[in-house]
Amino acid sequence: MNVQYMTSSELKTRAKDLLDGRYGSAMLILFLGNMLPWALSTVVNGFLGAFRLLVPLSPLTRVLLALLVSAVITFFTNIFSAGYALFFLNMACRRSCEVSNLFYGFRWQFRKCLALSGFFTAVSFILQLPYSICYSMFLQTDNSYWVIGALLSASAALVLSTLITLVFSQCFYLLLDFPDYSAKQLLQGSMRVMKGHMGRLFYLRVSFVPLILLGVLTCGIGLLWLEPYMQMTYTCFFLDIMNPRKEPVRDV
Repeated sequence: MNVQYMTSSELKTRAKDLLDGRYGSAMLILFLGNMLPWALSTVVNGFLGAFRLLVPLSPLTRVLLALLVSAVITFFTNIFSAGYALFFLNMACRRSCEVSNLFYGFRWQFRKCLALSGFFTAVSFILQLPYSICYSMFLQTDNSYWVIGALLSASAALVLSTLITLVFSQCFYLLLDFPDYSAKQLLQGSMRVMKGHMGRLFYLRVSFVPLILLGVLTCGIGLLWLEPYMQMTYTCFFLDIMNPRKEPVRDV
């Protein structure tokens, strides 16, 4: 049997079909998932701003403190990824899907979700750290060499974060399919299933860039429609690599 994977165009068409008539709940769960971290970040940054007014801090300390606070917030809000995966997998499989799915990671398998979130947060923190240091040193010294360091470190972080995101992109989907796996096994499982598919997923992600730019130009309103479309397409991608179409081998 020949294994036939869906093209990006087919994945997007499939995603549109699955979302037909159910855009409302998909938009709502993503809106809530974005608003809760935003509200938390606003409150924390407000306290942080008041603290900086009371206690003078060096540019390096300010930047590192902001990076640390962002990492802590991300550490907990990344757990929503399990809820997104559950919601869109249920929708893709024509099962009941509810907005309460958003909190799946907090109610079930919390430690495992926390471990996965900790891994992604730690990687992000480490990759952003060199840029943050270079940028803060430029603010402190006004030396243009730090600008070069910031640009180089930002470029390296972008490349590495893209690779890591692609390799481990399927962890939260696998968490739902293999609930007995440990966090380490889920990371290893994502590496296995993504072998040979990283180029496909990278192309799929890049293909959304024009729509993202259009969404930004509409003051973010277009993103309310685009985010469910993207999330469902990525869900279809996961289902495709796990259960590709099989075609019989034709005799020549």
